[in-house]
Amino acid sequence: MASGAQPSGASFDYVIVGAGSAGCVLANRLSEGGRHTVLLLEAGGKDSNYNIHVPILVANILRDERLTWPLMTEPQTFLKGQRQLWVQGKVLGGSSSINGNLYVRGDPAEYDAWATRGCNGWSYADLLPYFRKLEDFPSGDPRVRGHGGPVGCTQLRDFDPLSNAFIDACEQAGSPRRADYNDGESYEGTFYSQYSTRKGFRSSTAVAYLRPAQGRANLTVVTGALATQVHFEGTRATGVDYVADGAKHHATAHREVILSAGALHTPKLLELSGVGNAQILQARGIAVTHHLPGVGENLRDHTATRLTFECNQHITINDIARSPWLKMKEGLRFLFKREGLLTISSSTAQTNLRASPQSPRADLLLRLQPFSGKDRYARTPKLGMDAFPGFTISIGILNPRSVGSLHVKSPDPNEQAAMDPRYLSDEHDLRMYVQGIRIAREVAAQPALKKLIVRETRPGPVVHDEATVVDYIKSTVQTSWHMVGTCRMGHDEMAVVDPQLRVRGLANLRVVDASVFPTIPSSNTNIPTIAVAEKAADLIAAG
Repeated sequence: MASGAQPSGASFDYVIVGAGSAGCVLANRLSEGGRHTVLLLEAGGKDSNYNIHVPILVANILRDERLTWPLMTEPQTFLKGQRQLWVQGKVLGGSSSINGNLYVRGDPAEYDAWATRGCNGWSYADLLPYFRKLEDFPSGDPRVRGHGGPVGCTQLRDFDPLSNAFIDACEQAGSPRRADYNDGESYEGTFYSQYSTRKGFRSSTAVAYLRPAQGRANLTVVTGALATQVHFEGTRATGVDYVADGAKHHATAHREVILSAGALHTPKLLELSGVGNAQILQARGIAVTHHLPGVGENLRDHTATRLTFECNQHITINDIARSPWLKMKEGLRFLFKREGLLTISSSTAQTNLRASPQSPRADLLLRLQPFSGKDRYARTPKLGMDAFPGFTISIGILNPRSVGSLHVKSPDPNEQAAMDPRYLSDEHDLRMYVQGIRIAREVAAQPALKKLIVRETRPGPVVHDEATVVDYIKSTVQTSWHMVGTCRMGHDEMAVVDPQLRVRGLANLRVVDASVFPTIPSSNTNIPTIAVAEKAADLIAAG
């Protein structure tokens, strides 16, 4: 695997933009067998920082602009005008190198709905072979779970007293325990989390897919390479311009240009290349290559609000973060056993449930996170972690209805696009959060969990009537970093790619990342993105 900035005019069979959850997969699969030359461009650097690989230490890099994109949304009208910080991975592995590591396929019903809406070949049954291909889950049922795949999957079991109490409390509240929420049949219910880890370490796509390919002479990876434009001859994509080490470069693609820069950067690159809504492009001073009005539309994201609690035992990450002795103890557990709190980076247990009897399927989630602080980024004492033992019950909507958009502000590739998710613009989402807080409080009041609680610290018992609860929700809702949909797959006028992921109306150009999802696959997006990339590799190979 060659690396470093390539001379201007270098040519390859495939040029892939973005070495994230999808791009690393494609780089591996398309370079297998040595038949084709592949160039992988990544705006960030190498994934050599140790904080990336030990899951809990990701807290140290969430605000590190050497490894992340610190993107800001437009002011959110329905969140009191607040802007949202959207941190994305800017490193080999992309956000798979900095995410919460939760291993979630999603709700099979959501993929089936994609197929029903005309995305043939994208039902859950169609994707199941790729879910199995990508994963290594030794304890899973081999009929539905993969063994020996690139991405490690670890099942938490009897993890700690707090997680066990949450699981028991959810059962006491009426949500039955499930053994494997990724088996295609058990998505609704209560369960311990599964993690994309192997032997305690993060199993990012850089680790799982790029490292095994590093000896291939036909694969070139260039880091620190910001793609600025896709080149066209008529309607045929022929290559990519990028900047590396302060110099401009051009790479020619003989077969295809593949955009895998993610739901926030792929539509931006398309618009910079003149592909998008002609009226928007012209207003930004960008020459129109191809009118495609759906580019940047259909922006969807999961959000979360939360309840936080003071715990009466020193068993939380808050305690470890402030105690040299506990740090050493957990460090030794990780060093010698590859277990303990250093192996996790977000939640340890979850329940997927129906917000009301009228819900046709699970539409609400509660997650137990063994830490607490002033907001979602408060993962260290310096960033606002509480000074006492604390934990969080995160409340999320599995199928939010609020939809926004993303569009460039100018022809400058260094300027962030205008990102407006329009959080809570659909009243349904607000009602779901009101219901979610009520249910989360019911869970906290169950005997199994109540015995560990000193008090509810956010929002606290004074916030209980609907007006104050709604005000709290609008003040605290934050991203779950699950942005999708901005280059939606389909056949209609607003679709950007067809079910083969080819950009509609153009040749030799595909999009392969979470931007092609018509909707969010009900939960986390990393594993679904990897599965899409595995399927895309087969589509590309088929011609």
